[in-house]
Amino acid sequence: MFSLGRSVDRICAVKIVITGGTGFLGRPLAAALAAQGHEVVVLSRFAGGTYQGVRHQRVQIHAEAFDQDAAATIASADAVINLAGAGIADERWTPARKAVLRQSRTSVTRAVATALKASTKPCVLVSGSAVGYYGSSLE
Repeated sequence: MFSLGRSVDRICAVKIVITGGTGFLGRPLAAALAAQGHEVVVLSRFAGGTYQGVRHQRVQIHAEAFDQDAAATIASADAVINLAGAGIADERWTPARKAVLRQSRTSVTRAVATALKASTKPCVLVSGSAVGYYGSSLE
């Protein structure tokens, strides 16, 4: 479970849109933010989800732009967290797989940027890709 710290408890609830909210980091982050009272919307290529308090919205990306409904959702957000991308451990990193990994991140990031151009919001954009942790061992 993510602990977002005591200072977050003093922040007013906001609308947070998460791309990649069904992945390794996004799923527990979405659940933790919803548990703290934020309105959380997960944009995903896949329908549905089961975490309490989190709304899922299926999206399509065409020519590095979201469909109209997803773009409007992003434009209405107070914060956007972009964690989308193909799983880095799902397959061997062949040249073709590397291209898929790169494209899966750049196309969504460009789509987020395009949607944000149409808005005066959000006040926060966090974008991350292929975050890893390898332990505390010095070996």
